[in-house]
Amino acid sequence: MILAVTSGLASPAFAEEPPSAKIVDGRQLQEGFGIEVGAIFAEGHSEFASNNLDLSPSVRGLVIRDRNGISSRMVIGLVLAIASAVAQSGPKSVKTESYTSGNYRVTKTTTTYYSEAEKAQMRENSSAAIGGLFSAKFSDFELYLFSRDRFKQGDSSGYKVNFYVGDTASYGIGFETGFGFGRVNSIVEQDGMPVKIHYKYFGMPLRLSGVIGPVRAAFIYEWNWLRYGIENTDRQLRTEMDGTLATTTSSHPWKLDISAIVAKRFSVMGGVTTQLIKAPKPGFYASIGFVF
Repeated sequence: MILAVTSGLASPAFAEEPPSAKIVDGRQLQEGFGIEVGAIFAEGHSEFASNNLDLSPSVRGLVIRDRNGISSRMVIGLVLAIASAVAQSGPKSVKTESYTSGNYRVTKTTTTYYSEAEKAQMRENSSAAIGGLFSAKFSDFELYLFSRDRFKQGDSSGYKVNFYVGDTASYGIGFETGFGFGRVNSIVEQDGMPVKIHYKYFGMPLRLSGVIGPVRAAFIYEWNWLRYGIENTDRQLRTEMDGTLATTTSSHPWKLDISAIVAKRFSVMGGVTTQLIKAPKPGFYASIGFVF
């Protein structure tokens, strides 16, 4: 088993201890604890590509993962606490009524606020939800960093982060969800001209995972809320202020990957992705990292 040491804070307690690792072990990656630092690359029509313009950047970067630690639990718990506090201080309902009085048009607004008993119930519900985060079996923090200048590799610069928390669903399948955000800019060539691809992400990742033999298999769907805020004209080529050609991409990527811990210390992963299920254009990604 791999234990993550995090500033003297106690790790979450689980009912079952993960089994000892094998030479190639997917269960250790699924149920163990560990922090991974490694490299990741993507080719083809990955989530950072422009499907409609057939532009595919080569992506190279660093990956940092905190598997089954407290990073995602603390961040999601903080978000829930803030959301609960904002809801308690805000109005319960706002009713606006307009009528005519003489020569005047009068608008009356009635604002109703939560009672102290209702606020106490909201605090109790929030506390129970946060407590559930720390008793959940799975959690995952994933941070990806890309840089054309510092790494001297690939076409992309930017970042992407996902926070997952979940538990075991039916048939031993793990289900995790949470939230994530990111921004990646790529520069590729089209007909000898440089083209910028602006990628934006803010949404909810969902992952189903399970152990199959020596590996862990995972199916991921990232519901990108910014997908709905981009006009079709933005997805076409346009000329920016500096005279360069640019386009914007944002999708709901579908991913399928397999991964495992090798020799108790090395995490390896390989997968395929597509932005569209009906007319898929495949992309490929892989990572390798050291786990401690």
